[in-house]
Order: sequence, then C-alpha cells, then structure tokens
Amino acid sequence: MKLKHMAISCALALTAWGSAVQAETTLKLATVAPLSSPWGQWAQGVADQIADASGGELKIEVIGDAQLGDEQTILRQGMKGRVDLVMVSNIPLSLIGQELDLVSSPYLYDSVEQGSCVAFNHLSDILGPSLEASGLAPLSWMEVGNYLVFSKEAARTPDALAGRKVRVAATTADALFANKLGAVGVPMGTSDTIPALQTGNVEAAFLPGVFGIAIGTHKVAPHVTVSNHTRLIGTVALSQRSKKKLSAQELEWLSAFTLGGTQLSNAVLGAEGALLGKLEGAGLPVARLTEEEVAAWRGAADGIRTELAEELGPKAIAILKEIEAAKLACGS
Repeated sequence: MKLKHMAISCALALTAWGSAVQAETTLKLATVAPLSSPWGQWAQGVADQIADASGGELKIEVIGDAQLGDEQTILRQGMKGRVDLVMVSNIPLSLIGQELDLVSSPYLYDSVEQGSCVAFNHLSDILGPSLEASGLAPLSWMEVGNYLVFSKEAARTPDALAGRKVRVAATTADALFANKLGAVGVPMGTSDTIPALQTGNVEAAFLPGVFGIAIGTHKVAPHVTVSNHTRLIGTVALSQRSKKKLSAQELEWLSAFTLGGTQLSNAVLGAEGALLGKLEGAGLPVARLTEEEVAAWRGAADGIRTELAEELGPKAIAILKEIEAAKLACGS
C-alpha cells in the first residue's frame, strides 16, 4: 500500500512539474539595435519587467545587434511568425504598405509634444489595421529620433544642399524631400553611409541623430545641422501567429511594451540632446537654427505631405486625413 501511495505521489509531482514547465513561455524579440544602445537597453528592461511581473512564466529573449538580419529580414520573419516580436524603424514598414511611408513626411508635426501625442495616443488606431493585415499586432510605437543633416560643408539653410549628393533612406518621403531641396538623393543603407562620405559618393547624409553620432558620421561629415526635419518612429509588434498561442494573461503582461513606449521616447530624445552637446563641447560646428532658418527649412517642405500622399495612393490620402485630425486633437 505504501508503495502504491508513493507511486501516486511521484506521479502527481511529475504532473505538477510538467505543468510548471509548460506554463513557462519564451518569446523571441528581434532587432538590429545593439543591446548597448538606448533601444536595446529599453527592450531588455521591459523584458526584465515582464519576467518579474509574471514570476518567470513569460520570458522575452532579446536578440539584438542584427543577429537575425537587417530590418527588412526581421520584419518578414515577424510577419511569417518565425520570430515572435519585432522592433524595427518605420523605414522597412513600407514593405507592408506604401502608405506607412507617410509618417516619414518632413515636418509632419508642429512640435515635439504634438508628435509624441499623435504617436502614443492615436497612431495605433491609424496604422494598426495595415500592420494587422500583414500579420503583425503593434504593441508600441518606438522613438527613433530626429533627422539631422551631416555634411562636409556648412548647410544651415536648405538651399545649401542644392546640387549636392545626399544620402537618404530608401523611402519615397526622403527621395521627395531631397528633390524639393534641389539635392540629388542617393538611397542607401546606413552601413554604406560612412564609406560613401569618405569616397565622395555623397557629400551629406540625412540620419537620425543618436544613430548618426553613435556610428561616427560627424568624423567624416563634421557639419551637423539640427534640422529636425523628420521625426522617425518605429514599432514593437507581435506576430499574429504568436499572439494566437498566448493567453489573455500573457497578452496583458506584454502590455509593458505599450506602457514603456514614452519612456523610450524620453530616453532617445534626451540622448540626442546630450550627444549634440558633446559635439559642441568638442568644438564641432553644430548648427542650431534660428527661427528664420527653421522657417526656411519648413518652407522647403510646403505641400510635400499632400504630394506624398497622392503619390502613395488612396490609403495614404485617408491616413493623412486621420493624422491631421489627430494633430488637431493633440494641439500644437
């Protein structure tokens, strides 16, 4: 009889242990961001929060440093369910739909505060359907930061770039703005930018501030113009295939990414200002624009949102109307 009780006890223990093992879920999050960067540190911090909140039942493995490929590759893997979570900038999102390129419009927002309000309070409703149709569920919008101009010669005003070859991202928005400036837009990946500046294949580059300074663009293109002409965002999104496998409780734990989005935004924008201050302290020519100069840059972008939306198609026209309504709701 004792042996029988012992056998039953062992069976129950094994069953409980097996249930505990099954209760633990590990999701993979892929990003090109270095783990030491503000984005990598933020993602790991949220992962740690989720592990603590769930008592270890839900874990996020952050795979950074482009270990799983470039942003386009990572995005496709998320859409196909080969990775559970993706953290990408808005640049590859045009793979999902050209209309998503609209959020890269120059001077889309009237202020930093308005841009943050639209991004974190309205953008999921506006762009969410496009992501969901592609197999992704957005959890948070990710701050990438402001575009700066890194150039070999001073470029305080937009006409200074006329006729120059300028590195731009492979987006319709970047190409259109370069054309408006009279510049020759040269689409290329970020890894090719510094070699292109060194060889003279381009004379200037549009890059997000934190990233551009972190990779040392200012060492080959020392004139840094704080044009802030585009507020780059991205997304942290959950694969729909992975979402179907998760419980309501697990999905609630994942909301830590949604709640933490504004923290990342503050960290990136803060780092941007600090890095520009360091360049100034080192004696580099950082051009902080006057009101008149800002007006000239904004004037160069007049009408570009409407033109871009018309070029991108009916969905983009509808999205632009929604963004403009969100801007009104947020105020200036």
